[in-house]
Amino acid sequence: MILKERDFPLILKKQQALLRRLSPQHKMYPIIMEDLKKREAGFKGETSIDYHLGFLDKDNYWILHDIRLSDQQNRFFQIDTLIVTKTILIPIEIKNIAGTLYFDPIFKQLIRTKDGIESGFRYPLSQIEKQSSQLSAWLKRSNFPEVPIYPIIVISSPQTVIRTTSENRKIAQKVIHNENLPEKIKELTSFHNLDILTE
Repeated sequence: MILKERDFPLILKKQQALLRRLSPQHKMYPIIMEDLKKREAGFKGETSIDYHLGFLDKDNYWILHDIRLSDQQNRFFQIDTLIVTKTILIPIEIKNIAGTLYFDPIFKQLIRTKDGIESGFRYPLSQIEKQSSQLSAWLKRSNFPEVPIYPIIVISSPQTVIRTTSENRKIAQKVIHNENLPEKIKELTSFHNLDILTE
């Protein structure tokens, strides 16, 4: 059951409105346009999982999109989608990046190769581990019982190739394509039978 819908981001509305009013010859136009395209791709990636989440049992899974919370130092953190069950929590970080993605566990970086060009990105595993730690602290501070948290990274484009070193098994457990999402969620919940949260 969806408890919190995904809203169209306000920043996208602002950038779209700004570009309609800005001359294409303005020096900032290409910079704003590039940023807008990245944000639109991110939002498209986030919405791409909605179809797959529809296969979950609405009585056992509660879905909250676009969660923004603050930790004890009043630093905000954002979770793309949070799956809540009575036994575990599953924060989902969605990445809409085309090409071949190499998860480098040694230097903790994500390297994308597309059209023969390599680009570096923040390491998503570090990101979800930090978010999970912040979520755990938020739950404790809000007097919730201690709940196991299993974050996963969803790659929204089925054409994206995922690679890593052969010994890096953590990637196979944490990174999936969006069509595998319902199966992964059911797998994670199958390991836990003890209800911790009430409906």
